Amino acid sequence: MPIDYAELLANQVVSDQRYVLDDAAVSAYVEAVGDSSASPATAPPMAIAALSLRGVVQDLAIPGGTLHVGQELQFKGAVSPPETLDCRATLLQNSVRGDWRFLVVQLEVEDSSG
Repeated sequence: MPIDYAELLANQVVSDQRYVLDDAAVSAYVEAVGDSSASPATAPPMAIAALSLRGVVQDLAIPGGTLHVGQELQFKGAVSPPETLDCRATLLQNSVRGDWRFLVVQLEVEDSSG
């Protein structure tokens, strides 16, 4: 069933996923982006961001052709695989300007140590 984005409310959790970040996932990311500087001991921060965004895109059923206008990222520590990541996305704003709908989503990711 398609999502009616007009019904989504501010402060509503729109995605709550758990992922295991393992060596295979990190290797796949490193290969996909051609990151030759990646350390095998820690996951690249953008690998964590990409993995965590997957749940938001899936749970919100974001259609192809959607524009991603911007993002701000803050990382508080390194993550070493294997690690379980809890990813929760909360809708902060849902607005319409002209023919365009804008969703502002806050995504928080925690490892097993919080």
